[in-house]
Amino acid sequence: MSDFLKTFLNARSLKAATKELSLEQMEETLGKLEAIVQERRDIEQTRQAQEQAKLEKLKQYKEMMEQDGIDPSELVEVFESKAATPGRRKRAPLPPKYRYIEDGVEKTWTGQGRTPAVIQHAIDNEGKSKDDFLI
Repeated sequence: MSDFLKTFLNARSLKAATKELSLEQMEETLGKLEAIVQERRDIEQTRQAQEQAKLEKLKQYKEMMEQDGIDPSELVEVFESKAATPGRRKRAPLPPKYRYIEDGVEKTWTGQGRTPAVIQHAIDNEGKSKDDFLI
């Protein structure tokens, strides 16, 4: 908590901090603080009214579903099952297409992505082609 809040929320500290203020300055500050408090009350009342309206609509929708013979839990199950099955599935990994040896270890490459340095070096400097590395 900041020093300001510690002073502001403690009556004795606040009294000591405002000791040097004139009565007019304190009344002006009080007016500003009252305006801020009223604004916060208005915001809170609006939020509560919106929440109440939302609850009323939910209650109304629940009653409509029950009149149509739909159990609300069925609706939840339907949407959860839709969310569980994604529209796009991850494809299976591609089989390796090329084989090469790097540092004495045999490695493979699918042919996608950046060409491995060993293969690229052989193509550039040794006159080989990718076909020389086919499996």
